[in-house]
Amino acid sequence: MTVITGPGELASLLPTLLGFEPRESVVTVLLRERGEVGAILRLDVWDLVNDEASLAAHDLGWAAMREGARRAVVLAYTEDEDRGCLALATAVDALEDTVAAVEAWMVSGGRYYNPGCEDPRCCPPGGRAVPAATSGPPRASGDAVDPGASRAPAAERRLVGRAARRWEARRDQGEAAWREASAAHWRDALAHGADGPAPLGRLAAALGDVRVRDALLLALLPRSGRAVRDALAGRDSAAIAAALGDGLRPSHSPVASRVEAARRLLEAILEHAPRRLCAPAAATLAVMAWWDESPGVARAWCAVALDHDPGYRLALLVLALIGAAGRDPQGEAA
Repeated sequence: MTVITGPGELASLLPTLLGFEPRESVVTVLLRERGEVGAILRLDVWDLVNDEASLAAHDLGWAAMREGARRAVVLAYTEDEDRGCLALATAVDALEDTVAAVEAWMVSGGRYYNPGCEDPRCCPPGGRAVPAATSGPPRASGDAVDPGASRAPAAERRLVGRAARRWEARRDQGEAAWREASAAHWRDALAHGADGPAPLGRLAAALGDVRVRDALLLALLPRSGRAVRDALAGRDSAAIAAALGDGLRPSHSPVASRVEAARRLLEAILEHAPRRLCAPAAATLAVMAWWDESPGVARAWCAVALDHDPGYRLALLVLALIGAAGRDPQGEAA
C-alpha cells in the first residue's frame, strides 16, 4: 500500500493519479473511512469563479455526498493566486455542507501552502517546495492519506536525526577541524545542493554551532572569504564589520544564487531535522528576510525559531532590529 504522508507529497503525486499535469485546475481528493482515497474530481479554476460557479459548486458537493466522503482535500493548481484562492474558497464552502473535514491547499510556482494558515511552522512565508514525485505510480484506491501532516515523514526525520547526532559526535575530535569541515559541507551544499538524510543531518548539526551559522550568513555575501574564516575562528574582525554593516545589514548585495540555494536547504532542514536543531535554521532565514527588507517575513521566521528555542539570541536580535527600524522616523516602517 502506498502511503501519502502530507499535502506536499499529495500535490506531487496528483499528476500521476490523474494521468496529466493539472493547470489552472481545482482538484478535490475525497477520502472515505480510514483514509481510503475515493473519487478524485477536477474542475477548471474558471468553473468556480464565473457567473455559474454556484452550479459547479453544487455538483461538487453532491458528488462528495454521493461518495460518502468523510474528508476532502482540495488543491488549486494555478499561477493566478488571487483567482485560485477565490475558486478554492468556493469549492470548500460547497464541500463543508456534506463533508466533515475539508483541507485547502494552493499549489503555485512549484510551492504549496494553505491560504488560510497564519502559522509559519506549518506554512512558512512563500510556502514549501512541492517534493519530487516518487518513482512508480501509486494506486488511487486504497491509499492511506494523512493530508494534515506538514513535516517530513517520521522515518525520514529519524534518519536525519541520527545523521545529525553522528556529525555532532565528531566534534569531540577537535572543534576547529569540525567547524572547518562543517563550513566545507555548507559550501558544497550551496554549490551543488544536498539530498538525503546524511547531508541534511550534517548541515543541521553544523548550523547548531553559532560560528558555523555566522560563517554561512557571511558566505552568502560577495568577497567574504576573509570574513568567513574570521567567523569560524571566533574573531570579531574588521573583515566581518566590513561585510555586515550596522544592524546586520550587508554592505553589498548578497549573491542571489547562494541566497536561493541557502533558502531551499534551510527549509529542508526545518522539514526534516529534530526540533532541537530547527531554531538556527529559522533564525538564519529571518536574517535573510531582514536583508530582503521583508520585516513581516522576518518576524514569522523569528516566531518559528523562538517556538523551538524561546531564548534563541539571533531571533531575538532580529526582532529588536525590526522594532528599532519601526520606531525610526527616517526608516521604513516595519
